[in-house]
Amino acid sequence: MEDLAVLQNPWWADPDAIYEDERVRKALSRKLRIGYRFEPLNKILIGPRQVGKTTYMKLSIANLLESGVSPRNIFYFSCDLLRDYREIVSVVKSFLRSVKGTAYVFLDEVTFVEGWERSVKFLLDSPLSSKMILQVTGSTSAGIRKESFPGRKVKVEEFLPLDFRTVSILFEPKLKDLKLPHGLPKTGREFYENALELYPYLEVLSGALDFYLSSGGYPRSIYELLEGRITSETYEMIYNATVLDVVRLGRSERIALSIILGLLRRYGEGITLNSLAKELEIGSHVTVRDYLELFEELFIGRNYFQVKLHELVPMFRKERKFYFADPLLVQTFRRLFGKGPETDRIIEGVVGEHLKRLYPTYFFSGSREVDFITAGFGVEVKWRNRVKSSDFPRVGIKEKILLSKDKLEFLEENNLAIIPVPLFLFQLHPASSNLATVS
Repeated sequence: MEDLAVLQNPWWADPDAIYEDERVRKALSRKLRIGYRFEPLNKILIGPRQVGKTTYMKLSIANLLESGVSPRNIFYFSCDLLRDYREIVSVVKSFLRSVKGTAYVFLDEVTFVEGWERSVKFLLDSPLSSKMILQVTGSTSAGIRKESFPGRKVKVEEFLPLDFRTVSILFEPKLKDLKLPHGLPKTGREFYENALELYPYLEVLSGALDFYLSSGGYPRSIYELLEGRITSETYEMIYNATVLDVVRLGRSERIALSIILGLLRRYGEGITLNSLAKELEIGSHVTVRDYLELFEELFIGRNYFQVKLHELVPMFRKERKFYFADPLLVQTFRRLFGKGPETDRIIEGVVGEHLKRLYPTYFFSGSREVDFITAGFGVEVKWRNRVKSSDFPRVGIKEKILLSKDKLEFLEENNLAIIPVPLFLFQLHPASSNLATVS
């Protein structure tokens, strides 16, 4: 283990070695850089593979070295080769024996190590915690759901593909300095007032949306598309980072692909576990449920459940919807199967994902259906050239937002905001989104 530690921490011998790291070198060489905010706090950062978690750690190490932290006080370890939680504890204890002052410990990809959460709990509870800042990353939320680390000084954050706003700024840097009257809007009128400020940029934001539907929020695909095209190696990388992680957790690749194909065929439609199992000739609806839950834990996609209006209590036995978590996943599976959803359905999924990152989000299905319901407002997506007020169902929702291709209007009599999709998505940006900045 000591040899592995030395190999993974070359700055112990030469602080400048951090700049020879491939990820650091590539990140710093970009004309437009995706940077990351480092907070000296204990953190668990959970998100899919290939979204920049390792790059975040390596750039954080470079920043710490530049700020004068002793190289021997910084420890990075990729946990892919470790077998269980005991080995995680062992490598950290071994490092801390020789440290004076505050140590910065970065453990990468811990969540596939058996019992990883036990090691984090031990390190946070032990006297060792007083002399270190611990940050760990992982690719599945399964351990987080079972163990929420109550009472411990640790911040759990999702580290997700870049959102539309960040990708838009990479696509067109002049968008970076836009100031909106409402930071995170709460009503349809506030979304509309922000959209008025964004309206002069509708054409460029529409172009950014077209770009985002192809690139998704993965840094590698974004930079490749900015340079011309996304390579076949990148699509293969996304496949490996999703389906093969399902296999790594002991599930069947064949069943996973069968369910993914079924979801593509009925993308954005209401489905039941029984109907999907029958359609795909899978033995039990319990198997389908297990895979859909696993897809969510691996950030492959999200389940959206029906609710009764004004109650927001999910009805798990009713029809649900499933959208993939990022457009690049849709494009990857489309290439694999030779078929996929229409653009309007993909955009629905993008809207749902951006809402989910900020609010508990559901849908309503009665005599008429509303695409998305949050505690504050309802959202109906109509990706077409002409929309009218009656396109938003009359179902008793006070705050109503109708998303269009290009129409912007506020109808006082209906309390209805009609907003172009890209102007709406640009506003849905969590303050801590991915810890990411563009410079």
